[in-house]
Amino acid sequence: LDGGTVAAEQNAGQKMYPASLTKIMTAITALEALADLDQTIMVPEGIFPELYAQNASQAGFQPGEEALVKDLLYGIILPSGAECCLTLADYISGSEEEYVDLMNKKAVEIGMENTHFVNATGLHDDNHYTTARDMAVLVKYALENETFREIFTSSSHSTASSSWHSEGFTFIS
Repeated sequence: LDGGTVAAEQNAGQKMYPASLTKIMTAITALEALADLDQTIMVPEGIFPELYAQNASQAGFQPGEEALVKDLLYGIILPSGAECCLTLADYISGSEEEYVDLMNKKAVEIGMENTHFVNATGLHDDNHYTTARDMAVLVKYALENETFREIFTSSSHSTASSSWHSEGFTFIS
């Protein structure tokens, strides 16, 4: 990572569907937008019907549950929780669409030349794409953030207690 030397590559510039790797950009964008990771945010009820319909992976937060930003970030990375992505997107930007604009601006800013995000969750869309080379740029960038690196390299995380989970719950990667 330090030298930026590519040891080997094959089809590094070929467009591909990033799926849940999208959540790396979702998480780093949120980390850079929010200073207080211990603030509490309510998980909106309105995001769940579409997530259920698309059989999206979820971390385990419930509609209307209050969660710490930190726990939502771990929920994005460890269990690939789509409800965490949409909760933070809505809180930060007011909508997923506006949040995705931030993600695309960040992609351009850090040099991801062949990437376009359509959503914050990685659910399939033909216009949602990246390349292996661009993902390497993103991972290198994100790992420079100490908090992201801590979350990304964790094997587990226990959430704070809430009205839905009195003892919290644990994510295991």
